[in-house]
Amino acid sequence: MDFEAELAKFQPSLEIDQAEDAIYGNNTTDVTDLLQSILKDEKAGRNTKKNKSAGWVEE
Repeated sequence: MDFEAELAKFQPSLEIDQAEDAIYGNNTTDVTDLLQSILKDEKAGRNTKKNKSAGWVEE
């Protein structure tokens, strides 16, 4: 079997391309975004018990 020839013929399926578009186009908040928001509020002095950023629940 000629692996180089097989690799040259390879083309990803449409489902993979569509999945990549959905994943990379999704603008979700992750842990890093949450931590940056908390630190920003903390530096600005807005993260007090009366005024929690992003609706954090007090324990």
